[in-house]
Amino acid sequence: MNRRVTFALFLGIALIGGRALSVETVPKEIRDAAQIFTEGMIVVKGIGAAPTDRPLSSAQKEALALRAAKIVALRELGEIAGGIRVAGDSSIADAAAASDQIRGTMDAFIRGAEVIHESYDDGREKAVVYVRLSLNGPNSLVENLLPKIMQQKVANLPAAPAYKPPPAEAPHSAPQPVDSLIIDATGKNFRPALINRIVAANGSVLFEPSKIAPEILAKKGCGDYTSDVGKAKAILASHGANNPMVVTIAAVQRSTDAQVGESDAATIFAANQRTNFLESAKVVFVL
Repeated sequence: MNRRVTFALFLGIALIGGRALSVETVPKEIRDAAQIFTEGMIVVKGIGAAPTDRPLSSAQKEALALRAAKIVALRELGEIAGGIRVAGDSSIADAAAASDQIRGTMDAFIRGAEVIHESYDDGREKAVVYVRLSLNGPNSLVENLLPKIMQQKVANLPAAPAYKPPPAEAPHSAPQPVDSLIIDATGKNFRPALINRIVAANGSVLFEPSKIAPEILAKKGCGDYTSDVGKAKAILASHGANNPMVVTIAAVQRSTDAQVGESDAATIFAANQRTNFLESAKVVFVL
């Protein structure tokens, strides 16, 4: 059995936090990496039935079917969460395999996943349960896991110098200071991850988690994610940032590092010197 599957089973069997909520419509599953980051959550469905090897009352069948469905849902949730990229090709499952502390934290976090919908079909004697795991915000995957990943140094980030712009090419500051950054990665093979960096062509780093204030990193990670520039501007406006710089990436390094052109790198660096938007993670990646 491969490591990721083993990790998912380990987490899935550790049951069952959460509370059933009343909802009018059945939730949609959110399983794709881009959706997970833009929606800020994972949502999965589990289907279960009561055992058939002994006689059971109707109430027992329903209770056991719901429990079985929760086990299936949490096992699936662990599989998907374990596959989320930390940086480059490394995943949360890889980080957990390298650190007992991270594995224990992830186990506890999966146990706290929220049940958002459950139902039971008397005729088919089957139950359906949907569970949700938040990516950002209070008591989220980012808040619980990313600081520990950084402390344990299991992200497999290659050493890279901080970006230093050529003095002759440093641009003049704009009259209205840039207060945020939109990274347009559409059309490129860019992967969202817990650690997305912004780098120059030579690999030097403009933006990475170590540049973000710790309390902000725990709440929102490396910034926000969305599907178009208009939505990105709305997200930044909600954070009080109204003059974003929009940069289309030139290439992708290691699948999770957004490479910008030299002119854009110098402009980002100079603008950040005035308003420190990178340290505040006022960055939105458009996928």
